[in-house]
Amino acid sequence: MTGLVIIGHTEKIWLVLIGLTFAGALLGETGHAGWPLTLTVFFLIAFKGGIVIDYYMEMRSANTRIRNILRMFVALISLLVIVSHGWGEVIRRLTTIN
Repeated sequence: MTGLVIIGHTEKIWLVLIGLTFAGALLGETGHAGWPLTLTVFFLIAFKGGIVIDYYMEMRSANTRIRNILRMFVALISLLVIVSHGWGEVIRRLTTIN
């Protein structure tokens, strides 16, 4: 009998997360800054965060309030990527000590 490997749902989700992480690392290494990259990173963070919340934290069947708090946290982190790109210079000036 050969060593048959059966890949279950959890392993498939894990492989998707690994692939998305690898894609994000490749995008980061391109050296291209701009809105297309920023929006791609935004969607990667939001999608990966949703997968982690639903499948690894098993929040699909949890209290709706707790699940929504976690989803809002992922949305906030995703939005901070856009804010840092769009208003990065303003944030730098406001937070620099002279």
